[in-house]
Amino acid sequence: MKMAFRYSGIFLSLGYLLVISLWKTMPVQVEWGFCLLLLATLGIPHGAADHLLAQKLASQANKTFGIFSFLGKYLLVMLLYGSLWYVSPLLSFLIFIAISVFHFGDLETSGKQNLHLSRIQYYLSLVRSMILGTGILGFILSQHAQEVSRILQNFDLGVVISFDALPVSFYILCILVGYQKDHKTYFIHTAITLLIGTYLPILPAFICYFAGCHAVYSLKVLSTSLEINLTTLYKRLIPFTCLALVMGTIYVGFVSEEKWLAHAFIFLSILTMPHFILMHQITIKKPE
Repeated sequence: MKMAFRYSGIFLSLGYLLVISLWKTMPVQVEWGFCLLLLATLGIPHGAADHLLAQKLASQANKTFGIFSFLGKYLLVMLLYGSLWYVSPLLSFLIFIAISVFHFGDLETSGKQNLHLSRIQYYLSLVRSMILGTGILGFILSQHAQEVSRILQNFDLGVVISFDALPVSFYILCILVGYQKDHKTYFIHTAITLLIGTYLPILPAFICYFAGCHAVYSLKVLSTSLEINLTTLYKRLIPFTCLALVMGTIYVGFVSEEKWLAHAFIFLSILTMPHFILMHQITIKKPE
């Protein structure tokens, strides 16, 4: 079971590839159900520990922590970013891509926490995170450029964004540049998952990486940082996971049926913003 969890991205993507190879007439609803299941069981839970993370950071800084104050600030960030989506979809989308790029790369290049980095070391780590994240997200999107373009039509961005403008070799180079020797296992796991994803539709390809790689890495980092057994941690995340799912369902329920998928991503981006801010504080890089 431990090995299955560690390599879940590979197992999930291989399993889905086998299913679609054998089930040629599989309804698209099955694909949506698969993605929703992974989002509910791994994707959202990895961000449901943010209150525990904020409490730890407050303790490290010798500050008091209040759950209601935390929730108020958390929801305020979500509200402000959600409002920006209403005012400027294009700007909000670009911000979402930027934080996704940085967040993916930040987690996969994180070493042991160290709060005493020099300024140069800190900014070099930021650049490295951006390069790796660009490679990971860019590879996924560029390999499914036509599918992504169809989805983006429902975002009302006002412009056409082409994700196959750069050759795939550029994104592969970014991934290689972002490679870290002490993260070899993560690197191989991610690389294999991304490769299998080229044979999958965009949604399962993305969710197998997001849930099976990114979320699993994040849960491991949280378990270590919070000094909580992974099983115990997961159980403690269930109430906040359910709350996020209810909020997402209500939000998507208010939009038109034609645009539900785009708005599901918008809601995911709104959830990601405060989570991204907190996670970066605990994945600070260790100087080489």
